[in-house]
Amino acid sequence: MAPNRWTPERFDDIADFWADRLVMESAALDIYGQLASGSLSAEEVAERLGLDAPAAHLFLDALTALELLNKRGHRYSNTEAAARYLVPGLPDYMGHRLIAAQHNWEMWGHLSDALRTGQRQREKHIFLEDPEAARHLLLALHRDARSRAADILVRGAIDLSERRQMLDLGGGAGTYAVAFCRFHRQLHATLVDRPIAAAVARDVVASAGLEDRITVLEYDVDEHELPSNYDFIWISNVIHARSYNANRALFERLYHRLVPGGEVVIHDMIMDDTRTRPTRGAVFSVYMLLSSGAGRCYTFQEEIFDWLDGAGFHDVRWVREPDEDMTLVIGTR
Repeated sequence: MAPNRWTPERFDDIADFWADRLVMESAALDIYGQLASGSLSAEEVAERLGLDAPAAHLFLDALTALELLNKRGHRYSNTEAAARYLVPGLPDYMGHRLIAAQHNWEMWGHLSDALRTGQRQREKHIFLEDPEAARHLLLALHRDARSRAADILVRGAIDLSERRQMLDLGGGAGTYAVAFCRFHRQLHATLVDRPIAAAVARDVVASAGLEDRITVLEYDVDEHELPSNYDFIWISNVIHARSYNANRALFERLYHRLVPGGEVVIHDMIMDDTRTRPTRGAVFSVYMLLSSGAGRCYTFQEEIFDWLDGAGFHDVRWVREPDEDMTLVIGTR
């Protein structure tokens, strides 16, 4: 998230959200997939998608004005940008990110209710009850995390050269397990997550051709005993979705899942002592209030260090690069 520079122009940009909503809706409707094979009229698009034809005319004209569609006569086609980024199945597809944002739109409209009640405003738990929304979110995170995983490996922020058995706890789409196992051929991984996420992870692992080295388990870590005898535990984007006490109890259990000398690495938006930096983490904590009512982004010194130190880990350290929102905390058994 860019540093705050509050000017009249920025306030105008914030208020001018209508075009953003149009683009999210167009991705959710798969306008660009419909046009991938050639131009269509507004009536043809409306018939395919079950839309009102006059409303479709207005919608497609607005997307043309935004330079996502071309219009020739009464027919519409994808622009170069739309053809590259918004047609499902292509390597640079950004639709999962837009559709995930669209799923959050109504929830953010209940922010005032969350602030008054302190209760979550999402009707369904996304990773337990909403497979479609979860899939779009996981694949959007997967797209973003691929470059982040590569950066972690290139910088040498963690040393996996001697590690053999990795536990990827709450592994989501499997991005990090795949990246780490590709880079370190001696490494085997067990990815643990709930059924909806595990299904996505299996597809990602299969696409990478790593089924022989990455095992995906459907698992609720709070209801079942954790696997053991790992020399590396990776926990990315997990602690912010859990309460303070749930995290403390989790790390007490994880300590005994590692072999002596093994490391646990937390990868998350970790806050400074003021709880206002990074900016994205402070804003994301409000999102967690809306979506779960339980989690938030935690500080290193007052919270994460205490969990790890209290569980018995030593050499607990915060590894961060300037201007990075996502950072690492490492502890050793």
